[in-house]
Amino acid sequence: MKKTLLTIFSIGAFVFSVSAQTYTPAAGSPLAGATQGMAYAGQTINADIPTTVDIDGQAIIDILPSAVQGIVGGFISAGTSYPITVTSTVLTVEGLPAGLTSDCNGCTVNGGSDRDIVISGTPTEGGSFTINVTSATTGSASIQGQEIPFGGTFTLPIVGTPVPVPALPGVMNAEGYTMSVMTGIEEANDIFSLNFYPNPTEGNAILDVNSRESGIAAVEVYSITGSQVLTFSESIRVGVNRVAVDLSSVPAGIYLIKADINGAQALIRTQKI
Repeated sequence: MKKTLLTIFSIGAFVFSVSAQTYTPAAGSPLAGATQGMAYAGQTINADIPTTVDIDGQAIIDILPSAVQGIVGGFISAGTSYPITVTSTVLTVEGLPAGLTSDCNGCTVNGGSDRDIVISGTPTEGGSFTINVTSATTGSASIQGQEIPFGGTFTLPIVGTPVPVPALPGVMNAEGYTMSVMTGIEEANDIFSLNFYPNPTEGNAILDVNSRESGIAAVEVYSITGSQVLTFSESIRVGVNRVAVDLSSVPAGIYLIKADINGAQALIRTQKI
């Protein structure tokens, strides 16, 4: 996958996934951005698991063992929704950039309960990433008077043979979260270095550019989620240049200031208070 600075992409939600209100932020939302080599500011996804959920009959048909299908399969229709009582679901976070981890890989959340999924660490690669929360849900459905235990055992009528029934995959998925990780540009390079003060800042600040070459500095300011909030150009001479930066119009938070002079780049981080 080509990793491009501050490019974000997403994919569609899983066909059997539940309503986006189950997760906060909703599936498909951008997560807090990060910078390669810097401790992640942190992101929490709250999973609020319902006690019941309606799923398409095709999802049931796909996982029922043949012996159980022989009992109830003829009464299940693809395209028809069936209510499932949720006992619990096992959640796993997939697609995180290297260096970031989640405290919910294989964690179990009971129906009617919620759980904060915390992402933390220090990313060691830059680029754009799609992050999915996948699920395997246990519970039950009543079909034609037969209680089908997903993630449990169904006893065949008359013969009394127990048949394991798999948990339902994908029912509680939250897919398509996006995260942008800026590449590990340092505060200095062979041409120039950056300093920013006061840091934290209330708005009006100075970007010191100490350069060995003259040229035009293209300055870009990004929020921690990867949105560009400010851009301007400034003529730079050899030596120390003091460039005024006005962040008074942006909300409080973490910002990344990137400068490019003659093809060389440097990056510095600041906090608006």
